[in-house]
Amino acid sequence: MEMVKESSTNKGHYSIQLASKISGVGVHTIRAWEKRYQAVVPERNASGRREYNDKDVERLSLLSELCTLGHSIGKIAHLSTGDLKVQLQKLGKKTDGHQKASSLRSPSLTVVNVEESLKILFDALEEYKIDTISEEFNRLKLVLNPRELVLKVISPLLKELEKGVETEKFNISQEHALSALIKFHTGHILFRGNHSKSVRPLKVLLCAPEGSFNEFGLLQAALLCSFYNLQFYYLGPNLPADSLLDSYRSLEGGLVILETKDDTGHLSEGFIRSYAEKVAGGIGEGRLIMDDSRVKESSQSSQWSHLNQYSNISIMKDIEGLDQLLKSL
Repeated sequence: MEMVKESSTNKGHYSIQLASKISGVGVHTIRAWEKRYQAVVPERNASGRREYNDKDVERLSLLSELCTLGHSIGKIAHLSTGDLKVQLQKLGKKTDGHQKASSLRSPSLTVVNVEESLKILFDALEEYKIDTISEEFNRLKLVLNPRELVLKVISPLLKELEKGVETEKFNISQEHALSALIKFHTGHILFRGNHSKSVRPLKVLLCAPEGSFNEFGLLQAALLCSFYNLQFYYLGPNLPADSLLDSYRSLEGGLVILETKDDTGHLSEGFIRSYAEKVAGGIGEGRLIMDDSRVKESSQSSQWSHLNQYSNISIMKDIEGLDQLLKSL
């Protein structure tokens, strides 16, 4: 089975690494799709290296979207680019005109019923129907932009999940299952390359302090940065202060978002305060945003009053507050 390259003016000369970043398809996956299915047939330059054009990148992006929705690559790799678009359009995905991966995301559709979607997710969780949860997330990713997904779905979902665990409506296994799915789908949005590279000078670093492994606040912050086209670097949880400052200086960052919520109770308020003070003092003209409801509740106490001397520290009350701050940048 061989895919015939469509005749048109194919601009762009991309290495396989760059084609991977733009389309969101891994380098190894691209090679496998070429070898097994001739999904794309890139040209070769004088040195024999693959060179991908805009049409190749567009095909990879379309194939990736359809595979995410459950299609088998073996059954769709031979389809023309036009037929791939038709398949996505049947699923409510707009693919008008020539588009790269950065413009493939359809605008939010007003027909989505978020309350109904949340009910579906929780009903599926109670019955431990993991496939149903994943399917619903896939649908929501198509019709909601990253900001809407955070404010309308993920944040309310996490709050209800926390309440459900406290009241024993959900057990630990259910909590872990839903948490893992949220991380997976959030990660897919963030790292598949569908948000354009920002040309804005401000760089945002996202992390949690050493000893903290809570990522949900960071993932939601990353989605918001993506929506507002901010250049962000996801440094992840459990990051020592010295490592954060080294990264900040290396990347010439301007803003640090620090997730200090600790569900394990292993981090003391004194440790968090010392960590924040060290970072605030080390980033100079930069700005530190602390995201933690516990800090909010204690911010007026004597323990947290020491942070008031740092004009570059801000404490967010909730995800909505962080959204407004990023919107203003």
